[in-house]
This record gives sequence, C-alpha cells and structure tokens, in this order.
Amino acid sequence: MTSAEAQFRCFPNCRCMSDDAELYCSMERAYEMVFKGTVDFFVIKAAYDLDLFEAMASGPQEVETLANATGSVPMRLERLLITMEQIGLTHLHEGIWALTPFAEQFFTTPEQHRNMTMLPFVSYMTDLIQTYYSSLADVTRGKMDFTSHVPHPPRTREDSVFYETIHRSNIHFVQKFLRDQANLNGVERLTDVGGGIGDIAASLCAKYPELQVTLINLPSALDLVRENAEVRGVAGRINPIAIDMYRDPYPKADAVLFARILYPMNRQFCTMLLQKAYEALEPGGRVLVLDMIISDRSKPNYDYLTHYLCGIGMNFSVLEFKDHAIYPELLREIGFDEVTFAEGYDHVLYQAVKV
Repeated sequence: MTSAEAQFRCFPNCRCMSDDAELYCSMERAYEMVFKGTVDFFVIKAAYDLDLFEAMASGPQEVETLANATGSVPMRLERLLITMEQIGLTHLHEGIWALTPFAEQFFTTPEQHRNMTMLPFVSYMTDLIQTYYSSLADVTRGKMDFTSHVPHPPRTREDSVFYETIHRSNIHFVQKFLRDQANLNGVERLTDVGGGIGDIAASLCAKYPELQVTLINLPSALDLVRENAEVRGVAGRINPIAIDMYRDPYPKADAVLFARILYPMNRQFCTMLLQKAYEALEPGGRVLVLDMIISDRSKPNYDYLTHYLCGIGMNFSVLEFKDHAIYPELLREIGFDEVTFAEGYDHVLYQAVKV
C-alpha cells in the first residue's frame, strides 16, 4: 500500500496510477458524498412531490403542458427538468421533454415494476430525513431516539401494506438469483421464514410445480399474502402462518429458506434461527440462506446503512456488520453438511443439508 493509499480511500471505478491520481480519486469521492447524494435525492423528491413522474409517464410533453399538470412555474420547472437531464432522468428533443428508460423503470407505475422500483422509498426516506437523519448528532448525544412513523412490528393491515410494499420493491434480482441457484429439486414442503408478501415464494412455486410453501409472517400480513398468492396464480400453494420466528418451533419441512432475514443479525441470533431450521428438518432436508452482502468495505451497502443508522437511536438493536463467510463453520457446528456457496447481484446464497 502506498502512503497515499494509507491516507485516502479509493473506490471501485477509480484508476489510480500515481499519488496525485489517488488524491484526485479521493477528492471525487468527497464531492460525491457532499453533493451527489443531495442533488440526486432532492431532485427526485421534488419530481415525486410535483407528481412530475406521473405526468410524464404518458409520453413526451412541452414544458407548459407539464407546468399546468404539476401546478408549476414554467421557467422554474424547466430548470428542474434540465437538472433531471443532467442526472439521467429526462431528455429533451426539439423542445419536448420525456423521461429516460431509467426513470420510467424506477420512478413510474410502481405496481407494474413492483419488484424493481424506488418509488416506495422516496416518501419513506423523506420522512426519515425530516424526523431523524437531520438530527443524527442529537441522536448520537442520546438526546433523541429513533421512532418509526409506522409502528414496527406492524399491527394493522395498513401498517403491513406499508412495510411489505417497501420490502418487495427491490427483489427482482433476488428472485432471479434464487431461481437460478437454489436447489429445491425433490422438495415438496418449503418453510419461508419471514417471507414477506410472498413474491419470492410465488416465484419459486412457478419453477417447482410440486412445491408447497408455508410462509411465516406477522398476523397483520397474512391476508396480504393470501391475496397476493391469488393474484400470482398460486393460491393454495402458499400457506401463511403467524408464529414468532424467534421463539416458536418451525413447521416440519423438506427445506427452510431465510431470504434476506439473517444478514443483519449477529452470530448468536443466526445460530438460534438456524438451529430451529435444523430441528424442523428430517435428515437430508435442506437449509438455504440468502443474504445481502454488507461487509464489503470497497462497496458500501447503502440499503443496509439506511437501516443501520436507525439502530444508533435504539437502546437495543441486532443490527451489525457480519461477514457472511461465517456461515460454513456455523452451519457445520449445528449439524449441517454439504455446504455450497453462490454469489450474484450483491447477494450470497449458502445451502446445506442436514446430516
């Protein structure tokens, strides 16, 4: 490591060839920290608050038409659109403004893009900024605690709609990764621990016609899971149940899936839940652990960091930065064997068999 590398941290895409280049790379990172995040988020928030994405979803339009639709001053809206053009959200052709394919994918028609959209996060992050992040120094001083504006754990159907909408919004590649890499051949009974609204379970059911899924969730979410299974054409194959995944035994199964459940938990909690999976399986049964990668310091996981920051304001939190490489040893300690590993889309998948 050079002296400059010891002082300055370079990130992916940096092509450092000298001390000056390393310093320049670090300067770019500093600029990105201060300016890029601010511009990106608050421009998106403004477009969201104006219903500009919705107004532009119908096709290319002139500034005056968009100003009328959003209640904006045309000259000011044009400046916002120009800024959006600079960051890849809009483009201008012969006086007509349109969204880029990128903006259409992630910031319009959330139901159509329900497993790959950012829209549900915009209002959520706005609330966190206003009520919590802006006071993070006072939180750190112990003068303020974290309080979610929607109760957690959710108590009502509306609470669960809020959380399940968020949780399903970035799982497109999770589903693809599992379909490509999970070994569920011969599995008829799968227990999906903390399986959300059932999108992942439905995706696996589509690949494995004999698969029946017992999905563990909270009581307020069970009807949402049933309704989603009906929409996805797998009603009767996904059975949601409300049990305490930390205390209650898991239903007997041929396989147990933890999809983005264990990644923030310390070794003690992971051991406890994996032991419960072991006890639910017969010899030859399988456990699958799919985690986000949160321990790669060269590529910070900002999705996880938004939650981890909330943990600063909690007197107790299971959130930590655990290296997923602990799983092979942990699984074998519990009694699993034939541990396999796959990596893709910033996720890892460990699979093991009960001896």
